[in-house]
Amino acid sequence: MDFQQEGYTSQIPRPDKRSKGMSLASMVLGVIALVTCSCIYAAAVCGSLSIMLALLSRGGEMTLDSQAKAGLISGGIGLAMTLIIYIGAFLIMLYQYGGIEGIMREYMNLYNVDTLEELYQSLGVI
Repeated sequence: MDFQQEGYTSQIPRPDKRSKGMSLASMVLGVIALVTCSCIYAAAVCGSLSIMLALLSRGGEMTLDSQAKAGLISGGIGLAMTLIIYIGAFLIMLYQYGGIEGIMREYMNLYNVDTLEELYQSLGVI
């Protein structure tokens, strides 16, 4: 008796282990990271969570579904834009005030203090 019948496969279909909820959350957080790229805290948190959820949504599979890919890409772009904006702003401040010393002098003029210790005390650092 022949057990090999035509059209019969010996592999049992396995369920997809990918998480649809995580990939949807990744996409939503990625869009939020893109929209809030000028707010460093919101964009950094949402962008990094978007990337992590996109990678975790694979569930052991080797590929990502379309929502997870969108979340991964938009979260990465949101993080990159945030870094570019804030590094650019810092470089512009360095150029405008002539370095860190110039920035500190401007803060001392702003708070009407003469020394760094007085500036730190007025800011509540010491």
